[in-house]
Amino acid sequence: MKLPKTYFENLSAAKYREYLKLLPDIQKENTKMFVTLALTFGALSFFGIFAINPTLTTINQLKKELQDNIAVEEQLRVKINNLSLLQQQHNQLQPDLPFVYDAIPNNAQAPTLTAQIEGLAEKENLTITNYRVAEVQLASNNKQALKNASFIFTLQAEGQYDNMLNFSSTLARLNRIITVESMSIGRDAKTNNLVLTLRGRQYFKP
Repeated sequence: MKLPKTYFENLSAAKYREYLKLLPDIQKENTKMFVTLALTFGALSFFGIFAINPTLTTINQLKKELQDNIAVEEQLRVKINNLSLLQQQHNQLQPDLPFVYDAIPNNAQAPTLTAQIEGLAEKENLTITNYRVAEVQLASNNKQALKNASFIFTLQAEGQYDNMLNFSSTLARLNRIITVESMSIGRDAKTNNLVLTLRGRQYFKP
């Protein structure tokens, strides 16, 4: 049934109110829809935080671990390069290592030094008349003392003046580190022979 255009204009006020009661409450519908949307977005945000936050935390931890791993890798690379350089230097020094070990032996080796000195004196045509080795300290509570371990030896030899000079200079150039602390050349009062008196120090590393 089609109503004329002027139908609502001719309605009475009471009839018009009756028609309005039949229309839905637009304001209530809008409020309901807004509340529904707000609750929906709130629920999504709430559950999103619990779902995303662990993921973000994991990502941050993984980033930190990655940075740490990169730093460790860089340090390892530096150490590997340093070890490689040390290996190359060691290979270059390998032929000289026996001379280094002989120069500073792991123990006093006083008998070996005595034999070397006797052989050198014989080579220089000197006759050793007196040879003494001072007490050798093999153990100590003082680490610094053991680090610089050494012992004193003294000798007297007879022979020619030039041979004595050659003996003393060659002694300081032996394959072992020896320092000549004092040396004097004089004549024996009884035999009138030239006598070399020498005091030296030999080092070792216990």
